[in-house]
Amino acid sequence: MFARAPALLIAALTAGLLVPVLTRPAFAQAVPVEGAIRGQVMDETTGEGVPAVQVEFLDPRNRVRASATSDGEGVFLLPRVPSGSFRLRATRIGYATTATDYGRVEAGEVLTVVLRVHPEAIPLAPLEITSRRRATSPILEGFHFRRERGVGGTFLTREDVERRSPSRLTDLLQAVPGIRITSGPGFGSNRLVSMIPPGPARSSGACPVQVFVDGVLASRRVLMAGGGGLSPLDGVPVDDLASPSDIEGIEVYRGLSGIPPEFLTPDAGCGVIAIWTRREP
Repeated sequence: MFARAPALLIAALTAGLLVPVLTRPAFAQAVPVEGAIRGQVMDETTGEGVPAVQVEFLDPRNRVRASATSDGEGVFLLPRVPSGSFRLRATRIGYATTATDYGRVEAGEVLTVVLRVHPEAIPLAPLEITSRRRATSPILEGFHFRRERGVGGTFLTREDVERRSPSRLTDLLQAVPGIRITSGPGFGSNRLVSMIPPGPARSSGACPVQVFVDGVLASRRVLMAGGGGLSPLDGVPVDDLASPSDIEGIEVYRGLSGIPPEFLTPDAGCGVIAIWTRREP
């Protein structure tokens, strides 16, 4: 369920004892003062993820400082939590309310945990920390969350950019399945990006693509500024939006079915490209 970090840190929280078993990854960006916790709520008896569980982050004074609800697979994300000692409390109808022993999250650290719940009120040691890594900007946390869960898109990371050393953003995108790169009339050496229609519609040619930069729809603005008769069907001049040195990550979703809700627009039927730039937290 959770991707391996470059160097892994695992710890088990049982009977109040936090036992570290691995290391932190060698991520090099500046980090926020908060930490983050992501994880999965699992049924202690079946080993399956439990949906619709309210997970609360409690500080040492038992105050709720953050909360989230697990999805259909039991996965939850607390993107910004205060550093220091904490425990988690899990509540769901049909399950005993579960409160873990205390753990600790450092500033700028991301914990990946397994939170075990039981349909009966019996004593458990329910929290298992499976990895730690240094956090990036909160704006990028959604990108890493979707990439590690494997939500169905194609993901390019900063490591991919550095390995391929592209001179333009389109050089990086041209190897992604479903992407079409064409020359743009009136744009000199600039190139346009569109989608290849899936299935039977493939013979119809290019298909418009929606482009987001740091979560903001940017393709409409670029097309309006481009002039020269350029339409969404022609493609988007993405090289105008960012250079490879700016890129922290890219998500590409082809077709409508796999697009995450945060990128769905009335014009997103052909696909979406989400570009994330490097930034300080």
